[in-house]
Amino acid sequence: LERELGWDSVYAYNAETFGPNGTLGRADTREVVLTRDLRAALTRLNPQLPDSAINEAVQKMTRHDFTRSLLQHNQDFYKFIRDGVPVSYKNSQGQLCEVRAKVIDFHNGAAADGTPNNRFLAVRELKITGLRAPGYNRRADLVCFVNGLPLVFIELKAVYKNIRAGFD
Repeated sequence: LERELGWDSVYAYNAETFGPNGTLGRADTREVVLTRDLRAALTRLNPQLPDSAINEAVQKMTRHDFTRSLLQHNQDFYKFIRDGVPVSYKNSQGQLCEVRAKVIDFHNGAAADGTPNNRFLAVRELKITGLRAPGYNRRADLVCFVNGLPLVFIELKAVYKNIRAGFD
């Protein structure tokens, strides 16, 4: 990913620092969306939106509603990624504007200054703590983020290990 496709790469195991200026910008291991990268992407892809609309989009992309199933959440997030996050704001004339904030540039373009619209980040050995079950701690071998959104999880096993044991 790094050499062939130009992804950024971070090794997080026992090296990650937390906080807004930390390694990934996470407050703690319970955060799986990299809000610092998400906010930067929303601002870059939607320069016409005020901060209030960007904040609303970040909130919708990181909201956890425990009354809904994982399937329901994933369907909503898929629509947000594909179609944009619905946000509203008042323009300078005081009129309510309802728009969809782009989260990913599917054409993978760049800004006028040459800055890529998307940030591709592969994080190795990312520690994650469950929200519903705080005792659920895992270390993902590789998580691939696009604009702060975890889109791919890869679990790697040593070739000398029994593959069935790894699957189980």
